Amino acid sequence: MTIFKIIGKIILVLCIIILAIVIVGLLFLKFYPSVGRSPDEKRGESYGKRTAQYYDGKFHNEMETSLMTGEAYARDTRRTPTTRIKAEQPELLSERTDEDLAFTWIGHSSFLLQYGTKNILVDPVLSERSSPVSFAGPRRFSDVPLTASQMPEVDVLLLSHDHYDHLDYDTIKSLDSKVEEYIVPLGVEIILEDWGVEPEKIHTLAWWENIEIDNITYTLTPSQHFTGRNPLKSNSTLWGGYYLDNGIHKVYYTGDGGYNGVFKKVKAQLGAPDLMLSECGQYDPSWAYVHMMPEEVAQATIDTEAKWMIPVHWGTFCICNHAWDDPIIRVTKAARENNLNIATPRIGQTVKFEDIASFNETWWEEYK
Repeated sequence: MTIFKIIGKIILVLCIIILAIVIVGLLFLKFYPSVGRSPDEKRGESYGKRTAQYYDGKFHNEMETSLMTGEAYARDTRRTPTTRIKAEQPELLSERTDEDLAFTWIGHSSFLLQYGTKNILVDPVLSERSSPVSFAGPRRFSDVPLTASQMPEVDVLLLSHDHYDHLDYDTIKSLDSKVEEYIVPLGVEIILEDWGVEPEKIHTLAWWENIEIDNITYTLTPSQHFTGRNPLKSNSTLWGGYYLDNGIHKVYYTGDGGYNGVFKKVKAQLGAPDLMLSECGQYDPSWAYVHMMPEEVAQATIDTEAKWMIPVHWGTFCICNHAWDDPIIRVTKAARENNLNIATPRIGQTVKFEDIASFNETWWEEYK
């Protein structure tokens, strides 16, 4: 056998292996449950009638934005703490009135709002990994303070977008029986329906659209971000933040997104929030347009004129190159320099809004 025949056979075998990998990958993206379906063309046409952000078969930011820009941070050696972060035992409010407001951080961007007499759960991810599979992907480095069985009945579950660190298959499946209603950006309803959620429970919103449920107005606010659980179908669903108003307290959750003029628009159109829950983490110069740096989080707080700000989207998963505690160190410094009110509760602590000023520990210093 000549050397050319041997090389030819090796190349053929490699091509067969590569083809098999591609086929398996495509089948995984199409049929694996946690990936979820994407909207079809007919559903896309209905989105185009509701928002100018949908065209050419996908959603767009207000200004065309490059996903990858600039040079990435060097990979920090402290991307995760050396020991797992312990969660506090939540002290959820029991008897409540319309005037009550409490926040319990579950980790990353997951939190429970006890808003008047209603329980509002936001972007819940209770799994050990932020991933479509249980054996790979970013692993949680902090405890979960509330399991699905410990979670109270949920009046409304809000989802900001479809990324795996905000929308988790196992979490939704385990919580759905406790959830009365969902509010999601356009397109995300397809994923939930694919997972068995009853369509009648799901409300969809485009940017600046709102819905009132039990005297609470929920508005989907714009953000400068992107979506995609399937890399072959990016931006087939919308993304955003939420502004909640019950006539007593105003709460604004930014969702994920880069810094832009939306924060001044939120203030102008909806008013200064009493509590702003801001993305702060998983940033990098190489994707500076789709995630805020901590100093930009401080500026966004200034723009909205929020009375209090709590940073989220850190302290649980590492989807970045920066040190795990870099977000909270930098944002607290920026808040101090700008005379902003910032609260820094531990994961699992229940923060009553009337007591928010007392949640100012630098607890992250206990972990290396």
